[in-house]
Amino acid sequence: MVEPVPIRMNDTNAVRLLREICADSANVILTGHASQRMRQRNITLTQVIACLTKGVVHEPVALDQHGLWKLTMERRAGGRQIRVAAAIDLPIRAIVITVF
Repeated sequence: MVEPVPIRMNDTNAVRLLREICADSANVILTGHASQRMRQRNITLTQVIACLTKGVVHEPVALDQHGLWKLTMERRAGGRQIRVAAAIDLPIRAIVITVF
């Protein structure tokens, strides 16, 4: 059986897909590292979701060694600049890697 070739994704498509996925917060998975950083930096899940759904691209989308599309989104929330590094696990999950 032939392995499918991953689609080539650009920033525009990645942001559109990420916003669709994050419209339902049940599709957003936090890693242990992300949860720890959220506690340390007093960042709420609401702020993380807002950053993913309304933010702009800070680091462009790239395919990692696990076959996931990763990017970093940025948004100003609560007087602070928040960045969220996330991976898109096609078709319906977003994995938050870290928050800073």
